[in-house]
Amino acid sequence: MHRLIHAVRQALLVALILLPLPGWAEVSARFDPVSGNIVVTGLPNQERVELLENPDLLRLRVASLDSTRGMPVTLDDQGTFLSIQPRFGLIPGTAYLLELNSASLDIALPAAEAPIPSLVGFAPSQAVIPANTLRLYLHFSEPMARGQLRDAVRLRLHDGTEVPSPFLNLASELWDSTQTRATLLFDPGRVKQGVGPNILSGAPLVPGESYRLVISREMQSAAGVPLGQVVSVSFRASGAERRVIEPASWQILSPPAESYAPLTVTFDRIVDSRAVLRLLTVEDPQGGHVPGRVETDGGGWRLNPDQPWQAGTYRLIIDPDLEDVSGNTIGAAFDAAVGTTGTEQDPFILTFDITR
Repeated sequence: MHRLIHAVRQALLVALILLPLPGWAEVSARFDPVSGNIVVTGLPNQERVELLENPDLLRLRVASLDSTRGMPVTLDDQGTFLSIQPRFGLIPGTAYLLELNSASLDIALPAAEAPIPSLVGFAPSQAVIPANTLRLYLHFSEPMARGQLRDAVRLRLHDGTEVPSPFLNLASELWDSTQTRATLLFDPGRVKQGVGPNILSGAPLVPGESYRLVISREMQSAAGVPLGQVVSVSFRASGAERRVIEPASWQILSPPAESYAPLTVTFDRIVDSRAVLRLLTVEDPQGGHVPGRVETDGGGWRLNPDQPWQAGTYRLIIDPDLEDVSGNTIGAAFDAAVGTTGTEQDPFILTFDITR
């Protein structure tokens, strides 16, 4: 009997030890990415009440900063846990320290995943471009890393044969300020007739041939994320364009007065898409600038006005520096015959009427 009583006592003691007692729960904290709050569990009831009455008793700070001041927060008692809402959003990839009376807790926010980049635009976007095209533009969805165009981009014939050294090898790559648009510049010495590189190596593009611009899957964004798949753009080369630009041959489709319809201009050739966005402007009947959103695909140009059109005579002003994709301007052809000289040009002006 004595042994039985001793065994029962031991069993009861073990059971008492294993019982989950709320006051002995471990204090822990985690970041909730859905709400942006910090969730604290296991706080003793007395400390929970004290914190709710005086939030200044806790301190939330960036772990790497040895500061005596914490971030301003709002506390909310959710019964089973305490919710801490920072006044300002916490930064992904940053470690924070939550200091309480009963514990000092580390809270690490995972870094935001960098998006996978993609090629979102290519210019000239036409399926057929002049054989003496000077520039190609690549538009990416994300800022891209510098120093990789030479290895990542290849120009191939339709049968897969690589075109040797088609682009000018510059010490510094041509990116815009956002590093989302790259300019590939065909070697002008090979494009221009009768000069040394053209005679020795020939032009990069041959009329009638089909090409694929191939971008390696390994090309990376500035955040180090690769494209992940090979990207290619196909086009065909037509005859070379060696004429000066003649705006008088452009077609203008005028919108009706009192409308927000776009003004549409159709070119007689493919114009450099970056230049045309800067170098075409419209003046209203009073001589003021017409503001609006400009769009182009190189083959045409549209102005979507901020204000409705007035009835009257407008002026389309073309800067003389405007170039087509082959480098021709209003005053001179890029590949003019030997002995030919260009002429200085004033802005070219086309007038058009808008009626009710």
